[in-house]
Amino acid sequence: MLTTLTLLVVAACSSGSDDDSSTPIAPNSGFLTVALTDAPVDDAAEVIVVFTGIELQRGPASTINIDFDTPRSIDLLSFREGRTTNLVEGTQVLPGNYEWIRLKIRAEQNIQDGSRIRLRDGRQFPLYIPSGLESGLKLNRPFVVAQGATTRLLIDFDLRKSIVAPPGQGQNWILRPALRLVDQLEIGNLTGTVDVASLAATQQLASSQCRAGLYVFRGSDITPDDMDGEPADGVDPVTYQPLTASPPGAAVNYTVHFLEAGDYTVAATCQFDIDADPSRSEYDPTATVPPGTLPAMRFLRKNARILTGSTTRTDFP
Repeated sequence: MLTTLTLLVVAACSSGSDDDSSTPIAPNSGFLTVALTDAPVDDAAEVIVVFTGIELQRGPASTINIDFDTPRSIDLLSFREGRTTNLVEGTQVLPGNYEWIRLKIRAEQNIQDGSRIRLRDGRQFPLYIPSGLESGLKLNRPFVVAQGATTRLLIDFDLRKSIVAPPGQGQNWILRPALRLVDQLEIGNLTGTVDVASLAATQQLASSQCRAGLYVFRGSDITPDDMDGEPADGVDPVTYQPLTASPPGAAVNYTVHFLEAGDYTVAATCQFDIDADPSRSEYDPTATVPPGTLPAMRFLRKNARILTGSTTRTDFP
């Protein structure tokens, strides 16, 4: 239902509460800056996430907490297509090697003033994280804060994968985020055009039958898989998005923001609806079962190299 949500966390290293510009800068400080961005979604009018602070792990036994005086409610859908908003900025912290970062979020069942989703039809549901009151949203990736410098981190939420409607008529929706952490100083963008009619022709389909989508995988010559969270059957995409042609078969322009520098496989498909519909997944590119037993997806692939501070263009076909 939902596409990518990107969270850019900008904070400076400090163990206190909200950053205070009147606090003297320690001579051995480093800095960290946090902001938010999101990609378009299909069925939600608002996705409000209530942040109460950030926790950083520096070394095996040193934890730094940055707690907000007042919880910060942010509608992530207000910041899309590369737009960002700061969560924290300019907080001092000790320089050094950090093991992980945790986002503290208020996400409980049966409350209306915590994290929540409002659908386009007006219905609103609380978002809760299973065991989230203790664990928050943790990213187990090391990063470095240099003395006298600012480290900028970007956290990308995949909301299409992360927000789960409860079975039956449950009134609490689950927030189970899939997150990736990248260094903002080492990112570039990907852009291009997908000619949906030509893509359909390569897959022997009529333009009206093409449910187009774009996938981006880390590494060259990757065999594309759907977004299923199961590494055993193939590499999941770093990000993916639907491509809506208007009129059907027309060319669609796309942009993927905030990709780490490196080599990627970009893949276009006319079977995006298989991935978008949980009742039809899961596609397994490694399956040896007879044809037709599992949903089929065909991909047209191209390799692309992302350079820091640059935009790489990849068109299809």
